[in-house]
Amino acid sequence: MSISLDSSDIKILNLIQKNATYTNQEIADLTGVSATSVWRRIKNLEDVGVIKGTVALLDRKKTNLNVCAMIHVRLNRHGEDTRIEFENFIEQRPEVTECYAILGSHDYSLTVVVPDVEKFEKFLAGHLLNHPMISESTSYFTLRQVKYSTALPLDLGRN
Repeated sequence: MSISLDSSDIKILNLIQKNATYTNQEIADLTGVSATSVWRRIKNLEDVGVIKGTVALLDRKKTNLNVCAMIHVRLNRHGEDTRIEFENFIEQRPEVTECYAILGSHDYSLTVVVPDVEKFEKFLAGHLLNHPMISESTSYFTLRQVKYSTALPLDLGRN
């Protein structure tokens, strides 16, 4: 179910996507909406699930997570039970920061962050490739991050 966002909602969401520590008054000053209205709109956006949570974004390298890899995984079976088992396994792996079900020659794409290559090998050989549902994987090490954003492009759907 999608929700209809008006221009004030989008302004508020764009601001808090960039800095979730803004006060309601600061958002009001930047959007031209009253602080009470900002509070009410944010509360409503939380209640309907548009705002899923508020987190702190950490610098991967400053936290000693120097290796980032993308892994494409192919499952050996494609039933509902296999999907559920694999996805439950992935949910339990802290190294996996993102997991997408994909179309194409593989079934899933994972983003994995670890301190070093040895920890990557331990995850890959010791955990991922030992999983009974996995038939194949292909790994790609990232060289550098060109773009990273958690902000959704809310203005794309508008004229």
